[in-house]
Amino acid sequence: MEKDRIKLNKGWELHQVGTTETDWLAIRKMPSQVADILLDHEILTEEVKLGWCQEAQWISDYEWEYRCCFERPKGKRSRLIFKGLDTLATIYLNGKEIGSHDDFYLPDSIEISDLCQDQNTLLIRFHRVMEWLAHEELPTYLEDAVLKCKLLRKPLHDFPLKNGPDESSYQGAVPGFTPVGVYDDIILETWDDMEITDENIQAKLIGDRGEISFAVEGVSEDNTEVQILVKMEGCIIKDICVEAKVLDGGYRAEGCIYIENPKLWNPIGFGRQELYTIELLVRKSGEILTEDRIEKTVGFRRIEMPVPLAFIINGKKVRLWGGSMDPMQGYTHCYQKERAERIFDMVENANMNTLRIWGEGIPLPDEFYEEADRRGILIWQEFFMGHGAYPDNEEYGMKCVKEAEVLVRRLRHHASLLMWCGGNETIMGAELIGKYPFGDWIAKSAFPEMLRRLDPERYYHVNSPYGGEWTNDPREGDSHTYECIWEYPYQEYPNFLSESIRTAPPARYSLEKIIRGALWEPGYDGKVTRPGQGIMPENWRQRIHLLADGERYSGNYWEYYDVTDADSMLYRFGASYGAAIKRIGEQVRKGSREKADFTKRSKGYMACKLLDTWPKVFCAIIDYFQEGYIPYYATKRVLSPVMVQFSREESLRLYAVNDSAEDFHGMIETGLYNLRTEQLERREFLPVCVEQGDCELVNDLAHYLFFSKDCILFARLMDKAGRDIYTCIDYVDIERHLPFEDPEISVAIQGDVLSIKALHFARCVEITGNCDGNEFGWLFDDNYFDLLPGMTKNVRILGKQNHGTISVKAPYSKNVQQIRFCR
Repeated sequence: MEKDRIKLNKGWELHQVGTTETDWLAIRKMPSQVADILLDHEILTEEVKLGWCQEAQWISDYEWEYRCCFERPKGKRSRLIFKGLDTLATIYLNGKEIGSHDDFYLPDSIEISDLCQDQNTLLIRFHRVMEWLAHEELPTYLEDAVLKCKLLRKPLHDFPLKNGPDESSYQGAVPGFTPVGVYDDIILETWDDMEITDENIQAKLIGDRGEISFAVEGVSEDNTEVQILVKMEGCIIKDICVEAKVLDGGYRAEGCIYIENPKLWNPIGFGRQELYTIELLVRKSGEILTEDRIEKTVGFRRIEMPVPLAFIINGKKVRLWGGSMDPMQGYTHCYQKERAERIFDMVENANMNTLRIWGEGIPLPDEFYEEADRRGILIWQEFFMGHGAYPDNEEYGMKCVKEAEVLVRRLRHHASLLMWCGGNETIMGAELIGKYPFGDWIAKSAFPEMLRRLDPERYYHVNSPYGGEWTNDPREGDSHTYECIWEYPYQEYPNFLSESIRTAPPARYSLEKIIRGALWEPGYDGKVTRPGQGIMPENWRQRIHLLADGERYSGNYWEYYDVTDADSMLYRFGASYGAAIKRIGEQVRKGSREKADFTKRSKGYMACKLLDTWPKVFCAIIDYFQEGYIPYYATKRVLSPVMVQFSREESLRLYAVNDSAEDFHGMIETGLYNLRTEQLERREFLPVCVEQGDCELVNDLAHYLFFSKDCILFARLMDKAGRDIYTCIDYVDIERHLPFEDPEISVAIQGDVLSIKALHFARCVEITGNCDGNEFGWLFDDNYFDLLPGMTKNVRILGKQNHGTISVKAPYSKNVQQIRFCR
């Protein structure tokens, strides 16, 4: 019989230990964590999903039991696989203890062949993690250097870290919340005499030929053969059989399959994502029936790295643009496919090609990486180690290595997987408080040793950040920029900016859902007149992690006009965050002060954070409701594959940057527009040619000599056919000094494309949608953009909404233009 895998996802019940035995709640969907189930039964309110977690604090005070029944499995042998248990659990089958669990990041497998009855009852009891921690002690030398919660291998931000009962945790819950329960599938496997226990399938290019290497090991009582099928778009293009070598109680087969001139997998924006399906089938020699099979998807790509973090993929220079990805939810760690798909859509729309899977996050399922393969999104994958030092004993370190090994074996075949990283800020975090980075040997030596065995050809980065004279040295490796709260040298052109951070509230309609009270309380005037006073209303500040100096991460909000209401304050913080993204992002895109080789320029930019785990007022460019405000669209623009920018260092200069897949040839219209006189003061057309992966000085504009600070600089990039590619608008004075007339916007629509014009200069044109009262779920291919008078801006309507009313306005106008939309 062929090996069978059955998801145990029906008939489950949940019980709060200490209540009556008849008090079991039906679990309507598995996997589900305790909070999911209590929300489903309306024992918890929707407030918990919004991060108001006071009513859910009691969950961690109790033990919880999950129970289900299943029939005796077919086949000689059987096992239970627990893909995700959070975290401390004892497992029982038919009343007998069969295993225990103590690591969030590790799956468990328990053979039950001799324990099964005709009818079986599986019970999982989850224990109190806070009680467990209370009985544990750190060695004295680690007490001031290591967070005690790190003794348990569970996500760092599942614990209340120094926040009070009314204060936001770092991730955004008020107060902190500790999930518990089943977060991934529980599977019943059955088989007879033969199974696959380990495999490694890799695809690589050798010259113009593709090589698929395979190695498979397993258990068998008979001679064994392995059939390998290579498919593309459902068609078999290779089919071979290999007789396995007999080992003690098992078998091993290995070999290579060659494909001449294979189709290539490319990162998004650099070509198609061609994928091959590899199917391994194992059976007894000379027989037809398959006993076990596995299926993997691979892609051929040639990756070169002349210096660390400078990637050349299939002969093209590829700099990494993306975001640092936190967990997609906080109240549960169960994967939510719809949320993931929306994130992928927003990542693509933002011109990103890379996701950094944060070391303080959670494991993501196979389908997430399969989607990255299909879309061409590169993966910077960190092992699950977070800010600051760790216990440094060998037993603890080897547990971390075991987690990493499981991750490597599961993910190493993916075409999208670009690199491994040893964690987030584990070394830098210790340096910040002047402590030794205990446990650093895990990332510096134990992880590399494991990777040399299991995935030796992929790049490994010790930590993020890491490199240079000190851990966060911008000149080498990668760095995290916190220039808003730190002062440090060499930050102008960082080698690789893997975290770029500022703070702003989300869009108004999101903010209204996450705060308590009015957006603008009576008597509040927004003025900051004394030290220690908050720069936002108190009920907004309740969603900021104040211990992380959350407010100080704001952009230069004082450069904008004084606020008079909630909308003007939202604009002030959003625009200042957007301006910081533009300034820092343009420096990274330009990459060096003078023209330099690809290997000597900045190599990447990552937004921090990409998304919110809980509703929050902090730094994410995609909020909890998966909406984008000014920072999201500022990021999208600064990551445009081909773009132009002004540099005002020792002279006024215009640069063009090309990070697309091909050389660029076109034209730039550039000049000065005076906001006060509403006149063009200068205008010229310049040819531009930029090689793939390069940056070119288009013109030194010192011949402009001097001009009024009422002027804005503009540069409009067009391709050879005259199509608009990118528009850059730069201000030479702060916004609160500049005059802005009502722009008198007009809007038309054809299909799913808006055409927007302005009679006068329009600052930060905002597009919003409303579908039968729902303002969420809209997405546009540009938003919150400046618009020169007389220009037409075409904006495509994306997102999941198929009809509604589109509103267009600018912050310095009371007029709103509305138009109906039906897809």
